Amino acid sequence: MKKKAVKFFDTAVPVILLILYLLSVFFLPGIEKEVRKISITAVLLVSSFFDIRDREIPLLACISVSGISIIHAIFVSFSLFSWIVSFVLLSVFLVLYSINKNNIGLGDIFIVSLCVQSLLPEDAFRFLFLTFALSSLAGLIKCIRAKSMKNVAIPLSPCIAAAFIILLP
Repeated sequence: MKKKAVKFFDTAVPVILLILYLLSVFFLPGIEKEVRKISITAVLLVSSFFDIRDREIPLLACISVSGISIIHAIFVSFSLFSWIVSFVLLSVFLVLYSINKNNIGLGDIFIVSLCVQSLLPEDAFRFLFLTFALSSLAGLIKCIRAKSMKNVAIPLSPCIAAAFIILLP
């Protein structure tokens, strides 16, 4: 029973939040901005849970954030700068990933890149700085607790979620 509940949490929650955002765009445009923030934050919290527990981010979480960003760009407001920064960031991270697959995971790469699309252009670089500052701090704390720098892995998704929540206006 526990596995079914986690599987529901993994698959249904991101899809439900994507559908909720789509409905808010068409039927409740006055609260679209708040629904988008809440939906992305909830998806990031789901991905954080799985990143900490399983060391992987659900693909549906990435698809949900991407879908919310695409719907927002098509029906509400399109920011070319955010999309360009997102694709450049994705390209740089994929090159780094191809060089050394142990540094950062694909789910982390996609979630970071997709969150940049969801932010205002002026918040994109602050988000990236804050994400990596939080992950560095978490890594430092984890190294101090482990008394070693070897084999220390930091789940990046909680840092991404925290940076996103901090930057919410």
